[in-house]
Amino acid sequence: MANSILSLRSSSGSFVFPESEKDRQVSLTGYSNIVLDVSTNHQNNDEDKNKVRVRFADLPSVGLDMSGFGVEKTVKRKYSVALQTLKPFRRSSKDGKLPLNNVGFFSYIFLTWLSPLVWKMYRHRSQPVAESDIWECSDQEGVSENTERMMRLWKEELEKNSEKKASFMNVWTKFIFTRTLISLCIITLFALASLISSALLVNQIIGYLESPGYNLAFGLGLSAAMFASEMMRTLSYSALMIVGSQTGTRFRSGFMGIMYDKLLKMRVVKGKTNAEIINMFTVDSYRVHMATWISPFLISIPIYLIIATIYCYTLIGFWCFVSIGTFVVCYIAQTLLTRFIASLRRICVQYTDLRVRRMGEIINSMKFIKMYAWEKPFKDAIIDVRKTEQKYLLYSALLYAVVSSIIPVTPTIASVITITVYTAAGNTLTASTAFAIIGTMSFLKTIVAIIPQSLRAYGEAKVSFARLQRLLLLEEYIPPSNEVYDKENVVEIKAANFIWDNILDQSSQVNIEKIAERSSVTSQDSSKRESISNFALSDINFEVKQGKLVGICGSVGSGKSSLMSAVMGRMLLKKGHLAVNGDVAYVAQQAWIFNATLKENILFGQPYDKERYEKVINCCGLETDLRFLSDGDETEIGERGANLSGGQKQRVNLARAVYSQSDIFILDDPLSALDVKVGKQIFHTCIKGVLKDKTVLLVTHQLQYLKHCDEVIVMEEGCIEEKGQHHELLASNDLYTSMFKIFDKTTMKVRKPENSGDGEPGSYIKSTPIIATNKKPEENGQKKNGILKSSKKKSKGKLVFAEEAAIGDIGFGTYLAYIRAAGGWFVTFLVIMSFFISAGSLVFSDWWLSQWITSLTSSSGTKSGIARDNSTFNTSTDVSTSSILLSNSNKSEYPAETSSGPISYDTYFTVYIASLAGIIFLQLFKSFIAGKAAITASNKLHEICLDKVVKAPMSFFDSNPVGRILNRFSKDLDEGDVFIPQLTNTMLQILALVILSVAMAAYIIPWILIAIVPVVIVFYVMKQISTVSVRQLKRLENISRSPLISHVNVTSQGLSTIVAYRQQERFFDRHVCTGVGDVASISIFLFEASVRWIGLRLDIMAAMVTVSTSLIFMVTKGMIPPASAGLVLGLCGKTVSIIQFMVRMMNETEARFTSIERLHEYNTSLVSEPQSAEKIPDTGWPSKGSVSFKDVVMRYRPDMNPVLRSISFDIKPKEKVGIVGRTGAGKSSLAVALFRLVEVGGGSICIDGEDISKLHLSMIRSKVSTITQEPVLFAGTIRYNIDPFSKYSDDSIWEALDKVHIKEKILQFDEGLEVMVDENGENFSVGERQLICLARAVMRRSKILLLDEATANIDTSTDAMIQETIRECFSDCTVITIAHRLNTLLHSDKIIVLDSGQVMECASPQDLLTNTNSFFNAMIAAQSVKTSPP
Repeated sequence: MANSILSLRSSSGSFVFPESEKDRQVSLTGYSNIVLDVSTNHQNNDEDKNKVRVRFADLPSVGLDMSGFGVEKTVKRKYSVALQTLKPFRRSSKDGKLPLNNVGFFSYIFLTWLSPLVWKMYRHRSQPVAESDIWECSDQEGVSENTERMMRLWKEELEKNSEKKASFMNVWTKFIFTRTLISLCIITLFALASLISSALLVNQIIGYLESPGYNLAFGLGLSAAMFASEMMRTLSYSALMIVGSQTGTRFRSGFMGIMYDKLLKMRVVKGKTNAEIINMFTVDSYRVHMATWISPFLISIPIYLIIATIYCYTLIGFWCFVSIGTFVVCYIAQTLLTRFIASLRRICVQYTDLRVRRMGEIINSMKFIKMYAWEKPFKDAIIDVRKTEQKYLLYSALLYAVVSSIIPVTPTIASVITITVYTAAGNTLTASTAFAIIGTMSFLKTIVAIIPQSLRAYGEAKVSFARLQRLLLLEEYIPPSNEVYDKENVVEIKAANFIWDNILDQSSQVNIEKIAERSSVTSQDSSKRESISNFALSDINFEVKQGKLVGICGSVGSGKSSLMSAVMGRMLLKKGHLAVNGDVAYVAQQAWIFNATLKENILFGQPYDKERYEKVINCCGLETDLRFLSDGDETEIGERGANLSGGQKQRVNLARAVYSQSDIFILDDPLSALDVKVGKQIFHTCIKGVLKDKTVLLVTHQLQYLKHCDEVIVMEEGCIEEKGQHHELLASNDLYTSMFKIFDKTTMKVRKPENSGDGEPGSYIKSTPIIATNKKPEENGQKKNGILKSSKKKSKGKLVFAEEAAIGDIGFGTYLAYIRAAGGWFVTFLVIMSFFISAGSLVFSDWWLSQWITSLTSSSGTKSGIARDNSTFNTSTDVSTSSILLSNSNKSEYPAETSSGPISYDTYFTVYIASLAGIIFLQLFKSFIAGKAAITASNKLHEICLDKVVKAPMSFFDSNPVGRILNRFSKDLDEGDVFIPQLTNTMLQILALVILSVAMAAYIIPWILIAIVPVVIVFYVMKQISTVSVRQLKRLENISRSPLISHVNVTSQGLSTIVAYRQQERFFDRHVCTGVGDVASISIFLFEASVRWIGLRLDIMAAMVTVSTSLIFMVTKGMIPPASAGLVLGLCGKTVSIIQFMVRMMNETEARFTSIERLHEYNTSLVSEPQSAEKIPDTGWPSKGSVSFKDVVMRYRPDMNPVLRSISFDIKPKEKVGIVGRTGAGKSSLAVALFRLVEVGGGSICIDGEDISKLHLSMIRSKVSTITQEPVLFAGTIRYNIDPFSKYSDDSIWEALDKVHIKEKILQFDEGLEVMVDENGENFSVGERQLICLARAVMRRSKILLLDEATANIDTSTDAMIQETIRECFSDCTVITIAHRLNTLLHSDKIIVLDSGQVMECASPQDLLTNTNSFFNAMIAAQSVKTSPP
């Protein structure tokens, strides 16, 4: 019925259409009917014949097909779906989605739809909860629908206001407007029900008990009215919480969706922006969620004031405005303080972003950090940032404590001022009136108590909205036009200038110079201007015909990659013409691999085609690699390709492009990561073979391939210096010619092996995999669909396992760790005692006030008045906890009230004012030490967790996505910083009040324990049942954030690739809408619903206890004194109410402690690398630099095949050794073994005769320098990147930069060494990054240097100079060079050839070259392309 189409027919049965546009009307008239007016003549008295009226009850949801009237879309009533909830009962759907929107009214407010899940979790409490155990996210709460709506509202806001005047606050207001109005209506109902049940009806009951007559029907009627009002109060509060949580969940879904959508549209993603987005996904999204559901309380302040004013006016007339005015003053004070807290939040969030950004950088670069033994300095840098963040957190906590301390005394101050002014004016005050005033003030305290939390949430939401708005206003990516002037061209650039527009976000910068003074590691984020390399391409004229292969070469930093980015539209076109006519496939210079199977990385959203897939695997040389992967192409690849070599990653990247069957292929230097054999095979088989009819733009430093290109472009300083065919450019005797002359000088002639070709495909020696000599072919793998698959179980290829939630109760060890982190048992005892003393001060103040009021009234009405009025108002809200003992303490002293007679008015006044001052002081003291202890605990846990993470082995980082680790350091830590202190504060305060309340009640009337004990037992049972679901759903919410963070992080890293392959919609729909985003949304909603589920049931029980007590008094009228009855009635109501609130607080506190549990899990379960040494070498070790491998066997994981198989070789001191081999042969694994990133499974490695397995890790890593295959730069200055700990002078750094030939580049900037580097060095080319990393190694001057493809992305001429620098700077050092550019190894003393993890050859280059059948000779032959002189 919801999708039914309303067809229009005349009485004759034929279709009727209006004659003109103006006659076509659609009218949706209220909720009663729908009128569709299609009359052709409005003056016709018989127009009703052409009207169709549909009763709302008959058509719950109707769609009108208006296509015949010129209206394209189906018109659907806006609230038709939501209004179905008003039906008392509905049959819930069985589609597996959240049933909330398909249930009836009673199921909605009683949350019976959640009961099956609660009981299911309780029955299976010994099992961890998983996504499959809960419902799928409904469309209404999902990311897709809410993002679409939010984007529409944001677009309307931009259209209505300019970008400068637009405000996302307006979007928020419009998004939640209708549901907020509903919440306000429910709050009004809740407030009235609270006033009636706790004030008017209680007074009527006590009055009836005091009356001489006996009217059982009237008494039972009062009890029934009490039950009805209590149920109304309970159910309205439940509905309020569910509506609010549902609204917050919807807004949070839209908030995350619009952020991710913007991320996919951004032209460039800076490191700072990426860290901010991650923080917004984890922390800010929850902040706005909280603000959304709590904002109605803030708006409802006038409602409470109006109700209180009216009631108070009936008591004392216009004097009521004195008390209301006092409340308003306190509210204004709270507002001002909360604004200041929000400003502190704005500052604090900058440090949080900085810390998360730094943490992400460390995790991504952990391999490099470990190789340089920089764990401790980087950890200290994070701690320094954390200390400043902690300072602002503490300031916020203390100010929040001040705001909170106003709450308990506000009702009392307002009461005292009103009573004093009222009596001073000569009015007579009865006890009944006095306590009615006090009760009214307590009623108002309901809203005052939640004001600080509401204002804080509102202030934090404003900060979050401002951050989101800055993000939404960033420049978006605009794809190039496809309108080429020449139809034969597929790429066309004419007279164009491009720039990398560096966007400086001034508003997000903060002054952290104080941190910079303490730690050089964070100094790069000071408020210096980010004058980064705003590289430009000038006067570009570039045309590419269909099917042409264009080679692009040039020196480091000449603009090759920038030109590729310009073609894709990633650079900003300042002037000129750019057009790209065809689909683009992009192979980035640094391969982008995401966490999925190898097959999924290649298919990348394309449908599987067996024949095409096999062809791609073969042409990209991946078939051999699949043989050694544990599950073939179904092997899971870690984040950033953690379990693949550099060459394998690049070939997977290339396979993805080839499989896409795009029109244009942009290949940004993919051959540099490949050895010459595989590189040549890829070039001829793939680029010149499979892609022969495609347009290919190939950036390369491998000059031997340029002669095969249809056209060659030479870049220099951002300009196209030369352009033409290979032989034409050689004949020009210009830059291109000089490049080849240098290349020829570094290339040696070799003896060709017998029966070999000229270096074309198939001429090199094909080595049989070593594993094949030991096993039968069928044992290596079986061919399935033409692809080699492992015959082993599929689980062996699993690298990243899903994060599982813990099970059972939060262990005592978690709480013990928190207590110890807070300062130990003494601090904990001090905090708890402060809460009891503070609660005691409240009790004393209220008792003294009652004595004072008693002295002002006649003794005749004291007891009854107090009994009637003072037992009211305090159950009006679950939040009101501070003055819960008002009635209890007053009543407890009534037997001794006559002793207060002689006390003077001045004494009462002085003592009371002193008690108020004491309350404020004790509240501040309690809040200070509790806040300080909580922040100290959170900070200590962070330090321990950080220490454990940086000491973890590399296998931990390979098998855990970055998002999973960052989740601990962002949202989990935020829970410890903000929410747990608030909850523990409330819980301890309630606990103190409950204990004092029960003790007082038991002292006055011991038999009341008979009623309290069963209630406590029942509540305990309910707590045990509900705790399971609350705790487990919170755990699920915790782990659901990890994939979300990982997905955002991976998306930002591979944005260019995702956009180039036009996969934005798939990434948004598959991963965010129906994946991690929706799971995160449903998890947080179910957690809050489960908290409300138990809260509602406990509230109903509390109401039943109170009503049952009143019934007993009605039946036994005359047997119990009215004063005692009022006392017991008040005690029962308040004690039961506060106990159920305490149960809820305990449940939620335990649930929040799952975040502490997750931090503690790292602290206790995370295995560290060996931190001890069996032997300490002599001072000055290593003095020679000899390296010896003896029968070394290494596996990355115990269940994986060995990557090094009995490796043995010796390197003498000062020898220069080259290591070569096919990609994936184990070259980089040698470096891993040498640095003990993975402990060897057999054999030994010795440096200067010392077995490194017996030495301390930091000793080994600090004495050996390396330049990794992927250059690692950190966000900061050039100086910081070369010398992060300020050990060297500027002159020394400039000298190192000069030696690696990048000094001139740095001198182009006014800042010199202070020029800023983006995260990952994104504002430098990959070649320039490698040179900066080389300068870092030059500065270190270790005895052993390992270069792992250190010059792969550097042009030949620069490489030649670098090799000369290495020979000069490291002449007295042992240099181990892993390289695919073989000419760089020809001057080595020794060459080691690896294949399949074994040493195939080990000899001098000359010996290997004289052997015509050697592996090395064949590799040289594949690279040699001597050119004839021009």
